[in-house]
Amino acid sequence: MKLIIGEQHTDYAATPTAEEVIEHINEQVTEGFHFSHFIADGVEVYDEHEEYLEENLASTEQLEVVIKSEKEFMNDVLLSAEEYLQRANPEVTALAKEFQSVPTSDTWEHFDMLLGGTEWLSDMLKIVSNSKERPSNWKVYKDFTGNLHSELSKLGKAVEKKKNNEIAKVIKQGILPIFERLETELGKTIDSEYTRKNLN
Repeated sequence: MKLIIGEQHTDYAATPTAEEVIEHINEQVTEGFHFSHFIADGVEVYDEHEEYLEENLASTEQLEVVIKSEKEFMNDVLLSAEEYLQRANPEVTALAKEFQSVPTSDTWEHFDMLLGGTEWLSDMLKIVSNSKERPSNWKVYKDFTGNLHSELSKLGKAVEKKKNNEIAKVIKQGILPIFERLETELGKTIDSEYTRKNLN
């Protein structure tokens, strides 16, 4: 297998373990740069890297590692968050309505997806706040993190009490406004300090 990281090419005679490959990648990522994703025989892999390697390394011929500068990485993080919110906001509105009537198993599945999404967003906001390449309005994102945690705490209490109307209220009046304001703020940040991908 051939491992490509920038200009460095490593040929393995025997198939390495997933841990060996990850360790090698980590050694090559210098300060000011971030591991973005890898391309395994033409397939781009953006998450669950270790699991992917464990399952596919034996049949992989070439693994190309994509490393980005802090600015490029931040640009991608902000774009991903904006894209997520554009997809999520209509779903969150619908979810609040579902909890106002009788929630079904589908409703609870969507609720779990919302929790997963808020966790991902929270992690993203931490990256923005803690990065050396953070946008000039990064304090706004720090505030969003605090507000989101506060609303999630209220949501947890409503779920414990099994109060569907309360769950609907927190989603509609707490989480949705944060998501909408965050989407607007991300758009402003991207347009003023970063770049949108060329769709042509």
